[in-house]
Amino acid sequence: MRNPKMTSATSLLFFAINFACIRAENSSEKFVKLECKTEYHGVYGQQSILECVVKPVDENVTIITVTWKRVGAAADNLLEYHKDKMIPTPGFKFAEPSWNKKNMNVSLLLTNTKMADNGEYECEVETDVGTDKATPSLSVTAKYKTPTMSSIPDTNIQENTIVTIFCNSTGGPQKGLIWWFDQSGTNCTESAELVAKETDDGLFSLASNFTVKATSSYTNYTCKVLNVNEALEGKASFEIQFVSRNLGSKAEKLDSVSTPKWLVPVVVIGSLIIGLLAALLFFKKRSAQRGHQTDTRHDDDVEAKGLNSDSS
Repeated sequence: MRNPKMTSATSLLFFAINFACIRAENSSEKFVKLECKTEYHGVYGQQSILECVVKPVDENVTIITVTWKRVGAAADNLLEYHKDKMIPTPGFKFAEPSWNKKNMNVSLLLTNTKMADNGEYECEVETDVGTDKATPSLSVTAKYKTPTMSSIPDTNIQENTIVTIFCNSTGGPQKGLIWWFDQSGTNCTESAELVAKETDDGLFSLASNFTVKATSSYTNYTCKVLNVNEALEGKASFEIQFVSRNLGSKAEKLDSVSTPKWLVPVVVIGSLIIGLLAALLFFKKRSAQRGHQTDTRHDDDVEAKGLNSDSS
């Protein structure tokens, strides 16, 4: 037969344990809660933020510990704060520049997002009134950069010269495409060559070349970069530089350099001065000649008068 006192004590102990567990569980949910979205999206080479905010019931709450880590990674915590001591990993920090233990915004900032940052993260917060954790995920995407174009030869191209035009782009997460178009909009991709390579950061680089016979009728060509789904991510245009155009522009520049604006009036004024000096010299010489003729006539008259006086 059971002892009534013992049964009562056992029941009381069982009730107390259950009550303590329920209270502890409820207190954790009641006094502090960490709110994060389930999924975030980042772009390769840009900043990404995993937003998480502590929602306490009591406003006067102090954060004791915050840890951010990548789920399943063997490395150390990406960001750790514990009792005024901050241990960050390069490239990861609190999104709030002046974060402190009274700031409930514990969002994580990735300063330069990589493809390797794709995955699930865990944030755990301990406060003086309770703890909570959340596991948001980050999906990273990348886009091809605006393509660059060049040609061989690049300038002073003669009519009917064979020209090879190049189009290059990098940054795509998967092997993309490059399409070529002439100035009338005709797709010339079948005549082009494409090389796609995976780089060390897990992205792809695209290099395409297109060979044409240069004519003044078709001087402009366009390359378009498309992702694996054939969606446009960037484009560029290139104009063939013919020799006649360059020579014309060079001749104009040469004329402007070799004939300064101040030289024309100087030449005109100089010509006028030379003309005036020549005129003065001419008139002076003519006056001298007239004076010489006058003296000769005077001497002749004197001589004639002397002869007449002698004969009388």
